[in-house]
Amino acid sequence: MRFEFLIGLRYLRARRKERFVSLIAIISLAGVMLGTFALSVDLAVMSGFEADLHARLLAFTPHITVQLPPAASYDALRAKLQTIPGVVAVAPYVSGQVLLASSGSRGTAGYVKSGGLLRAVTVGRQSVLAHFSSMLSPGALSALARLHSVSVGQGSQARVVELPAIILGGELGADLDVDVGDVITVICPLGFGATSEVPPLKRFVVAGFFHSGMAQYDSTLLFANLAQVQALVGNSPQFEHGLELRIKDIFQAPALAARIAPLAGAGATVSNWTQTDTGLFAGLKLETFTHFVVLLLIVLVAAFNIVATLVMVVMERRKEIAILRAMGARAMAVGGIFVFEGAMLGVVGTTLGVGAGFVVSFLIGKYHLIHLPADVFMVSAVPARLEPRNFLLVALAAVVLCLAAALYPAWQARSLSPVEVIRYE
Repeated sequence: MRFEFLIGLRYLRARRKERFVSLIAIISLAGVMLGTFALSVDLAVMSGFEADLHARLLAFTPHITVQLPPAASYDALRAKLQTIPGVVAVAPYVSGQVLLASSGSRGTAGYVKSGGLLRAVTVGRQSVLAHFSSMLSPGALSALARLHSVSVGQGSQARVVELPAIILGGELGADLDVDVGDVITVICPLGFGATSEVPPLKRFVVAGFFHSGMAQYDSTLLFANLAQVQALVGNSPQFEHGLELRIKDIFQAPALAARIAPLAGAGATVSNWTQTDTGLFAGLKLETFTHFVVLLLIVLVAAFNIVATLVMVVMERRKEIAILRAMGARAMAVGGIFVFEGAMLGVVGTTLGVGAGFVVSFLIGKYHLIHLPADVFMVSAVPARLEPRNFLLVALAAVVLCLAAALYPAWQARSLSPVEVIRYE
């Protein structure tokens, strides 16, 4: 072992008259440990929230969407897209705004609610509902594939009819005052004016609800079988028609979308999930970066304590430094003693802090230690995601700060003149 390391370790030990200096060193180490611990846990929690948000958004948003003209045939294009490496599923879709009318589950007066977004899906081989079955009422998804016998009318006017099923967002169902088994009417608005046609409408039976925890979906979205929606809207230009894709790696969506665009033709519009809710994800990344910078200030404060500690060590060890120089030690080697001390404080504090942060983050994510009110937040417990790069980034930033803090005391030590110190001390 080089003598710089041996002397640096000895200087970190407290002698009776230097215990105050060692106490400051311990406080500095504790500051580094607390800072890296808080930063590690915060990044794990923010990564957990981001992953949860990705999962919730992509449960409703196709990874890639190919919007085609209403009358276009997409069978040939669908066959081509299914052969592209990385594409998991391809399915047709229809989407558009509709009006909803309901008589209510408790016999209340019916009314029309505008703003509902109807999404048509192909049950069993579609790409939108594949990842949110946990958000659905039991049996709701399979109910879309068949007709249901429902009694409509009252008294002598009552009769049994076969109606297709529909799935509503939980908040939308509450606004319409409907429950599972109730009948709603979906109205397709075609336009307004004296020459407007009578808007087509179709009755559906409520098969279930989904609860995503995101108001933008729970209060507007409704899903029905593709064949039933096509029978309702036909080739209406007010509705989007096309293909939706699910891919293996969601972060390859922009590249795959660029590859698909020439295959789709000039009349098609190809988009991917990164183009929706961009502001939300950008804001989340900015918030994560802000947390990183703010919590890194804790480590910076600890680094200033390291500066103070090592400066005092240099002042206490002036005679010993002068003797080392007089014995032939190079100035760089003397400076290396204090760089090593700063590195030791940084590495030990960072190891303890990041290690504790990893353990706590793991416990938070696995056992859901921190609970949240489900009616206020989209999650019932604070999520945590263990990403190695986050912990490595925290460790690297902390060690670099501690090494930078040791540079000034090291420069001060190497600049001491042994002749002047020995002469006057």
